[in-house]
Amino acid sequence: MDQKLEARLSALPPLSRAHAAAASIPCKICQSRAMFFDVVDFQKCAGAYEFGPSGVAVDWFRCARCDFLFTPFFDDWTHQDFARFVYNRDYAQVDPDYGEVRPREMARHAAGLLAGHENARILDYGAGLGLFAKGLASHGFRHVESYDPFSIPRRPAGHFDIITCNEVIEHTPSPLATLEDMRALLGPDGCLLLGECLQPPDIGEIRGNWWYVAPRNGHASTFSDRTFAVIAARLGMMFHRGPDTQHALSLRPDGPFAALANRCGPSLMSARLCAPDHAEAAGWGGLEDAPPRQFRWTQSNAVTWRVEIPLWRPACFQARIPIAHESRPDFLAGCRIEINGQPIATIVRDRQILAEADGVPSGPAEITLRTPDLTRTSGRAIGIAILTA
Repeated sequence: MDQKLEARLSALPPLSRAHAAAASIPCKICQSRAMFFDVVDFQKCAGAYEFGPSGVAVDWFRCARCDFLFTPFFDDWTHQDFARFVYNRDYAQVDPDYGEVRPREMARHAAGLLAGHENARILDYGAGLGLFAKGLASHGFRHVESYDPFSIPRRPAGHFDIITCNEVIEHTPSPLATLEDMRALLGPDGCLLLGECLQPPDIGEIRGNWWYVAPRNGHASTFSDRTFAVIAARLGMMFHRGPDTQHALSLRPDGPFAALANRCGPSLMSARLCAPDHAEAAGWGGLEDAPPRQFRWTQSNAVTWRVEIPLWRPACFQARIPIAHESRPDFLAGCRIEINGQPIATIVRDRQILAEADGVPSGPAEITLRTPDLTRTSGRAIGIAILTA
């Protein structure tokens, strides 16, 4: 064995789940602890390893609270660093459609989506070479500007009715700051259109094998619908989840661009429902630790949370319950969620119990988790171990 490798392996401590907590870092979106998720080679691109490995490891972390998946690898890179090692002459091999094909196709699609707003003031943020704006102009849109911190760095003046941002924020190491910058450029009734690929339902299984985890493409951040819902709440906006890669952030449910946002998809509110973290709680067992997480067992067939639905009344309400353990095999499969007493289709995915409901009225709402008969073990009856945060 290589002596350096032997020395490194010999220095490893005994296995302990506590080491996972020690390796966690703050989430860039919600500041919760983001756990180590996977590691890929720097050369991994959307086409996997078609150019071979580089030997440079890129660590990825995922936040359990908001699902944000990211790497800190690029955090201290300058524009010059990106130009030298990512967006260089080889980038056309990594993403051959970047230059002309994709902007032209996106402009054609956006023209249909934006029909009726030909006189709106539009900004394409992260515009690359500006071809998307030229494409929109060819479809009759009269006031379209381009801005890109790398290639078109002159900052636009004033505010815009609509901002388009196509496959951009996955490239920024600071996506919250980037979206806050877009928000600052948006008018009081405006709408932000995001062209972005959301994490797949089985991200917890495929992990770094997902094609979007691609540092050689310059990808530093990836998002779920919950991530965008959390970001939207922070920005004072509403997230509209599209069925594919087109989503929106809007400011007013009754504004002049509300129909445009709804055309992308329904507005979404996502609530993460955790076990209580105070000393005693009816229907719950005591606090327990299984590093790196704290949880409680349910000790009732029904536990309830109260959630405030905002006045803008989201078209879709999403409830997520994070799970640490189940008391017996297939216990989770028998769990159901009710919203205001109405049973909702419930699934188990990515160690969460998940349900969505349409048309939930604004104001206080009761979310109830109903479970199968509890399991008797070690002198107590338990159901599901639910995380406290």
